[in-house]
Amino acid sequence: MFVMNAWYVCAEPEEISDTPLARTICNEKIVFFRTEDDSIVAFEDRCCHRRMPLSKGNVIGDRLQCFYHGLEFNKSGECVHVPGQSTIPPGATVRTYPVANKYNWVWIWMGDPALANEDDIPAYPWKTMDDWGDKGTYFYVKCDYRLIIDNLLDLSHLAFVHGSTIGNAAVAEAAKIKTLRSESTATTARWTIGKEPPPTYQKMVGWPEGTLVDRWQIIEYSKPGAVRLFTGAAPGAAKGEDFGFTDIDLPVPENGFAFHNLNFVTPETETTTHYFWSNAYHIPGQPITEEMTDMQYNQIFTAFHQDWEVFNKQQENWDDRPVIDTIQDASAIAARKLIDKWVAEEQGEAIAAE
Repeated sequence: MFVMNAWYVCAEPEEISDTPLARTICNEKIVFFRTEDDSIVAFEDRCCHRRMPLSKGNVIGDRLQCFYHGLEFNKSGECVHVPGQSTIPPGATVRTYPVANKYNWVWIWMGDPALANEDDIPAYPWKTMDDWGDKGTYFYVKCDYRLIIDNLLDLSHLAFVHGSTIGNAAVAEAAKIKTLRSESTATTARWTIGKEPPPTYQKMVGWPEGTLVDRWQIIEYSKPGAVRLFTGAAPGAAKGEDFGFTDIDLPVPENGFAFHNLNFVTPETETTTHYFWSNAYHIPGQPITEEMTDMQYNQIFTAFHQDWEVFNKQQENWDDRPVIDTIQDASAIAARKLIDKWVAEEQGEAIAAE
């Protein structure tokens, strides 16, 4: 059920050191470590000798030494030392995975290494832009990763789950919605015209009491677990139309503010997920401050923690009984169809290669 020929976020850079880190990605046990030149290496987390987890071993220079019998593996996964003998047994290797360090996250390619291209990593340039203040973190969530994608593509839940932060009644009852599909993305565009801003938005900008704003939420899913959001509000942002723009990369209107958010959901197993997210804010004409960056981070952290609780309860209740769909689910359904298509294509290619 997992797309394998794709980049997944696997760790925050500070998590990986010369002490091996064990992490399961797409049901595969992997060990990460840093070498003397600070490069990051990813191996399958099992010694080719007697299957001892290599994450229990030690980093010696640029080598990872197995804790059980002391076999040492270089950065290419080749065994280069077996204590007590001068020859290396045939096949004494462990699988390695391509890794990349981009947007202050560590990424791993889970499929065919020959297909790994860092240009395919989803774009999140706001992470390092001077006029955007960004901060994020990592959650470990006990649910199917697709439930998180569903959640992010249907923001009508903000009115009910996040009423104290980024939600209000208008986002569920008054939003106009368009679903946009392509061969590689599923996008929901939502507009709420001429309504009061939600609590977090009001804290960010401080509009005069009674100010009505046009609020946009552009949410794009792309392969394999990336959900990018461009959300915000400003008086008159829809320019008098019933529905405004649907582009995720537009400038922020004057007298308003916006978030750019990248959520990356990386499956650990069928029912557990590594959830990485980063949130950036921009208010035209105002400098980026640490205080404001922390404030918006804390607001989003609170909101996502509320989601986290929802995911866990959903998973506890999930079974084979049918569910209904509403108008809000169109983009989530499209995303799931894309996942099914990519998995089927990879499985078909694997069968054809046998």
